[in-house]
Amino acid sequence: MDRKMAPLELRQHIIEFLREHKSASLATCKDGIARCSPVQYFLGEEMDLYILSAGGEKFKAIQQNPNVCLLVNTEYINYKRIKGIQVFGQATICAQDRRVYEEAMKYNPDNEIVTFKGNQLKAIKIVPTEVVYLDALESGDRTKQILRHEEVILQQDDLLMMH
Repeated sequence: MDRKMAPLELRQHIIEFLREHKSASLATCKDGIARCSPVQYFLGEEMDLYILSAGGEKFKAIQQNPNVCLLVNTEYINYKRIKGIQVFGQATICAQDRRVYEEAMKYNPDNEIVTFKGNQLKAIKIVPTEVVYLDALESGDRTKQILRHEEVILQQDDLLMMH
């Protein structure tokens, strides 16, 4: 993308992309070992994200280290043809704060998982600290737009610059 977006414009592109999708990969780290889990997410207020799950190692990892990364992307066609976002943020689980579950239920668009998992269901809330947006589907331009502290930072792809 050859044009730097204004913070509100970039924020709107990010929210629209998040609303268009529901599947993602959640990266966590526990005891120095990275783990990536497939998840489904949904939006709350602002750009807060919620994940409902029956449990797993991701909850233990978040308890130990709340720094997470959520990747949402289109199908990977090739290096130059992809669109996606990486949401870096702080995660909280319902075992740490019961309000997380209540908030998740407020914004949950899919009651099927609640019916299926019932009282086994747990919630994760991610509050973004930085969002990296890439839209290289049409032009192949891999310039990333990074939303951090309501500022936009452009990041050129060094690999493309070398060729």
